[in-house]
Amino acid sequence: MVATDVAARGLDISNVDLVIQIEPPKDTETYIHRSGRTARAGKHGTCITFYTKKTYELIQKIEDMAGIKLKRVGVPMAEDVIKASSKEILNNLKDVNEEVLHLFSDTAKTLIEQTNGDAEKALQIALAYCSGHYKHKLVAKSLLNGQENITTVKIVNSRGRLPQNSVYSILRKYWDPRLCDGVKNMKGLRDGSGVVFDIRAEHLDGFLENFNRLVETGERIDFVASKC
Repeated sequence: MVATDVAARGLDISNVDLVIQIEPPKDTETYIHRSGRTARAGKHGTCITFYTKKTYELIQKIEDMAGIKLKRVGVPMAEDVIKASSKEILNNLKDVNEEVLHLFSDTAKTLIEQTNGDAEKALQIALAYCSGHYKHKLVAKSLLNGQENITTVKIVNSRGRLPQNSVYSILRKYWDPRLCDGVKNMKGLRDGSGVVFDIRAEHLDGFLENFNRLVETGERIDFVASKC
């Protein structure tokens, strides 16, 4: 069902368990009416609201005015989509009648032979084909804004707080200047223990290898670097 705010106020439609708002409204009352289309009469439901940097203030206003706390969910990664579709495949496989399985016996044996007897790999190939995600290699995306060919990493202090300006100093001291110049979207963690930021996907292996070298050489460091 696709609707304007008219349906949010004037219509009582049963069995609505999900409401998706393509942008947050400018007033809290409208948000309450929209989200109230689900979970009616004591039932449970979900309301998803898309927002951008420009409309984020509206989200904060809704939280303050309504006295609620909304859960922030990042941009879904390709891996998340594939795993979700895999679960759907499992549900559909329950409908397969065992009496037809013998028709695929020869094909199954051939597929296992093609993978040098690795039955698990053969099954993975079959599931990948069923999911529709099998032709192209997955493209890395930022967890912060969804930009392609970008990877989100984090640096945290294993002993206490780690402000952003200290992280820039750490990067300049231990990493290649070219990587430091390419750092984007650095944001502090809520507990103050470190930061997350974006780097080009092609620099990820070098970023992690450099940190592992620091650990192996016994360099006295009080931070941990990893991929998010």
